[in-house]
Amino acid sequence: MRAKLYSMVAILIITLVVSVTATPPMTIPTSDTAKENAMAPDNSPVIDENWVLTPGPYYVDSDNPTLRALLGANQILPGGVFSTELTKTELKLLKAMGIKTEPVAIFQIRGRPVCGDGVCQGSEPKTCPEDCQSEQPEPCFPSTQKPWGVVKVNGSSGGAGVTVAVLDTGVDTDHPDLVGNIKDCLTEVTHFKPDMGSCEDKNGHGTHVAGTVAADAGSSGLGIYGVAPEASLMVVKVCDKRGFCYGDDAAAGIYYAADNGANIISMSFGGNSPDSRIIAAIDYAVSKGVLVVAAAGNDGPSYGSIDYPGAYHKVIAAGAIDVSEAVPDWSSRGVNDGDFVIEEKEVEFGAPGVSVESTYNDGCYTHFSGTSMATPHVSGLAAKLWQGNAADTRSYLQSVARDIWTAGDDTATGFGLPAAP
Repeated sequence: MRAKLYSMVAILIITLVVSVTATPPMTIPTSDTAKENAMAPDNSPVIDENWVLTPGPYYVDSDNPTLRALLGANQILPGGVFSTELTKTELKLLKAMGIKTEPVAIFQIRGRPVCGDGVCQGSEPKTCPEDCQSEQPEPCFPSTQKPWGVVKVNGSSGGAGVTVAVLDTGVDTDHPDLVGNIKDCLTEVTHFKPDMGSCEDKNGHGTHVAGTVAADAGSSGLGIYGVAPEASLMVVKVCDKRGFCYGDDAAAGIYYAADNGANIISMSFGGNSPDSRIIAAIDYAVSKGVLVVAAAGNDGPSYGSIDYPGAYHKVIAAGAIDVSEAVPDWSSRGVNDGDFVIEEKEVEFGAPGVSVESTYNDGCYTHFSGTSMATPHVSGLAAKLWQGNAADTRSYLQSVARDIWTAGDDTATGFGLPAAP
């Protein structure tokens, strides 16, 4: 570390002579505070037997190759930005060099295990019974081949020629209901070493989301169906097995999906503040004709409790409903003003998100609840109803949405429940 600091001092002196110029300030700052179950406080690292204590993750606005080599880069993003871990001393030195830094936001997956299903990921409701603390095997046949949510949106067919990028915890690449539709699978995780080696899902959340989008019942025809079983899945692991999703990894995943043929990006994670690099990546994806869908969050019922990136107006934010089309208290609310024009921090749709059955990373099936589960219903439906481009598909989804919950463009379900005609 001392040698590293000496090198930085040397670079500081050289920089003061040759005048390294910082890039213009970013327009959307990320928060250095955090919301419970959404972001780690003050960018603090998570420590357990698999973690190594590191300094906090930051974006560095510099394309200086010497500086990048010295600090090391987790992700190199467009616009002369890279991410790395920085100590307080290094932050002060970079500030003295006139180089802007910004904390990397830390998000979490937005799904809750159903009480009693034996699967826990740390964000289950406080009312969950003790049996949530140990995994219990599920049968390797689904309780129904067409889950209630798939039926509710008139899914289980279509999606041919459309690619949905699922940015999550990875996928069970051998699951019989998914293996035929996975066209691409890679990891962009850089912060959690046990998850850096492959795109395999060590959590289960990503496999569950992918199944709702495009499970095809497998070669036996006895498995489960997703909303658009003929769609292709591009799986990009941006969240680790503990459910943490670092902003720089997510941004890199969005750029990858946009550059490699994704028509739709589905993100079932969120936090209370935007990450500027994710926002920039979404802008890039949208400019390339990609439709972006994200979870509204599980922080309801407070007004304006919607999470980013779903809260960004260029993203479709999905809230949750149950089988009776009621909105659970925990589904995040937007600030919808009733004009049926999606603006910042507004929920666009309500979709099935309570006790949703789908594929799991043990090759079997399980039930999850959360806006994480609502999101792939919307993403899968977008694939099934793809209109040739993102803008027309988004407008079409709005046109086929049925008003539910309270009348009009409400804070929990926006346009309502979209379903195939």
